[in-house]
Amino acid sequence: MNAIDLIREGRLSEARKLLVEEVKAAPSDTGKRTILFQVLIFLGEWDKAYRHLETIATQDTARQAGIQVYKNLITAEKERLDVILFKKSPSFLPETPPYFDTYHAGLKKLVEKDPQGAKVYFDQANTLRPVTSGTVNGRDFTGLSDTDTFLSPFLEAIVHERYVWVPFESIRELAITPPKTLFDLIWAEARVTTWEGLTLNCYLPVLYPDSSQHEDDRIKLGRITDWIPLGESFSKGIGQHVFQFGQEELAILEIREALFYHNDQESK
Repeated sequence: MNAIDLIREGRLSEARKLLVEEVKAAPSDTGKRTILFQVLIFLGEWDKAYRHLETIATQDTARQAGIQVYKNLITAEKERLDVILFKKSPSFLPETPPYFDTYHAGLKKLVEKDPQGAKVYFDQANTLRPVTSGTVNGRDFTGLSDTDTFLSPFLEAIVHERYVWVPFESIRELAITPPKTLFDLIWAEARVTTWEGLTLNCYLPVLYPDSSQHEDDRIKLGRITDWIPLGESFSKGIGQHVFQFGQEELAILEIREALFYHNDQESK
């Protein structure tokens, strides 16, 4: 059984072991090294993955541009981890929403295992947050949130090497390219257009933060999603991102296009 077969069967650790042996035996095989890089990403081994990218860049100079894209994505993923661990505040595009400080205070209460205290802040933040409505894959919806409480009002995005949060109410159009390769199961290529007219050609993290640390390879690969209860109605997602569009739940890779109505615009 080769590494690709092992990955298809969700046996990442075995695939990693086999690929390490194959790369050691044939260091100049950029194909094997590229697959190893992908597996290391699913396992959250960012620094090792980055080093393999640097090696590939010296072996195949024609791939420099593509390699730089993945270097940027890894840099952004490390920033993402710092944000999730509260080591730094998130960056926003197009701008920080007025409810963020209140919402962030609620997140800190959750980390302190005080869900009732968190609810007070979240309720306050929600009074300041506009209701988002529109169509997704051609179907109407009213109300949009990530099913992970930590990210509920925001879309995670990577623009070049920057990790940013985009408030849902700032988005006018969202288009996500269907996955074609293993890379697309880690970072989905997307286009986000804001109401200010800003167009972001970006990547969206397919997996929730820390999914790579879960013991179940199906979670690591985004084949399933699970939620860790945090008290009250709050939860932390692991596996593939899932969004609540009105009454409908959609995994991120199921979304093709979402068109949003302005706050003062009625659906027709």
